[in-house]
Amino acid sequence: MYTVASCMRQPNKPQEAEHTVKHERHDATAELLDSLSKLIRTSRALSQRRPPSYGFSGTPLGILKILGAGDARAGDLAGALQVAPSVVSRALVPLEQSQLIERRTDPDDARAARLGLTEAGRQRLAQVRHETVGRFAPMLDSWDSADLDSLAQLLGRLEATIGRELSKELHPSPPVASAASNGPQTNPRLDQNEGIA
Repeated sequence: MYTVASCMRQPNKPQEAEHTVKHERHDATAELLDSLSKLIRTSRALSQRRPPSYGFSGTPLGILKILGAGDARAGDLAGALQVAPSVVSRALVPLEQSQLIERRTDPDDARAARLGLTEAGRQRLAQVRHETVGRFAPMLDSWDSADLDSLAQLLGRLEATIGRELSKELHPSPPVASAASNGPQTNPRLDQNEGIA
């Protein structure tokens, strides 16, 4: 015979399964973050012991890599690197002084300028990639090529996912007006605060 009390004591299997899945994903995420943290520390230690001969690292190097894919505005560089515009402005100075990048007229806006690699900049970027791969490739000789490809794809996917979420936090979308109302908005608070005419 089942009573109300006995029914309440019955385990809720769907909820327990959902809790188990969330717990497992939480543990897996924590393990992933720990691994990434260790990888970053190891990479920094390696860079300090073997400073690169090409002379640039950090934000300047990041700028060269982005411009290697095409011209961009300074604001676009800041967004892609997830840094303040002032950080990009400071990093551009040595790159321009070394004639690795140059300013070009923006075809979409004659008043603005885009940044692009010079021929010297492309050669320096190629040197960076060649030297970096040359340093790390011997360390990964024991890895299967398929594993390297899978890891590269997963890390790219991880970076893109986190980058999108971070971009949403840094640049939140403006509130969208409700589509339920077909007529003009007459609420003065909406007109004033949301800019709805």
